[in-house]
Amino acid sequence: MISGRTTPMNRVHQGTGSDFIRAKKSLGQNFCCDQRIPDEIVRRLAATAQHQIWEIGPGQGALTGKLAKTGARMHLFEIDERMRPVLGQKFASLEITWGDFLELSDEKLPPAGEHLLVCGNLPYYCGTPIIRRFLENGPQAERIVFLLQEEVAKKAAAVCNTSDYSYLSVHTAFFAQASIGSTFGPGSFVPPPKINSTILQLEPLLLTPVDRERRHQALKFISLLFQQRRKMALPLLKKRFGETDWQERFDQLGIDHKARPENISPNNFLALFAPAKT
Repeated sequence: MISGRTTPMNRVHQGTGSDFIRAKKSLGQNFCCDQRIPDEIVRRLAATAQHQIWEIGPGQGALTGKLAKTGARMHLFEIDERMRPVLGQKFASLEITWGDFLELSDEKLPPAGEHLLVCGNLPYYCGTPIIRRFLENGPQAERIVFLLQEEVAKKAAAVCNTSDYSYLSVHTAFFAQASIGSTFGPGSFVPPPKINSTILQLEPLLLTPVDRERRHQALKFISLLFQQRRKMALPLLKKRFGETDWQERFDQLGIDHKARPENISPNNFLALFAPAKT
């Protein structure tokens, strides 16, 4: 069920006075005006005073204020310099890193605590790369909750043999357990986007360096297969990587010879391309 719009959360989003900040199209901004969105993100994060929270894209603080009440240590990442007065006045005690999160080197990130939680209402254009950064290279988070474009969220959490199953589905499953939350319509934001937004919850897996490298190696093959997702995987593999007896591997794993990439589970993909050493 898609949630509709409720009462605006504050006049910064809706007003016309000196405190009005207009959303920047170039930054993909759609300010949240639906109380249920931050409520669900906070509930799913389940933060306590023992946690550290990184919020990406706090904007005008619709989610930040609720997170601060959990007692967790917080660090904000914001690209829009116009938010300095707003965030500085509301959350003077919180640490803020200004700039594009995707362009920050690991050295410029704050030290990640043992119990790191990550959240944010992400612009549609950067949702996937931010997810990939956390899952592939860390820092290791205990839980991640993002509001994303509905299509991206559903693909990230999709299972094989479904229409949403994609390279992103396999990539996500390699590094985390994913689940879908509520979906919100355009009326939950100002300005209203043309598409729906969905909450995605990720529980990153604790992987050894060897297991992580196996997944990276497998993804190189998998990305090529999903470029032709409607074609049978076995002929594609024989054509592009003929030096391996792919048919024998399919038989060992019980994979149908007519299976397409969308029919192969993440576990079978991993076994196909990066079998565990014995």
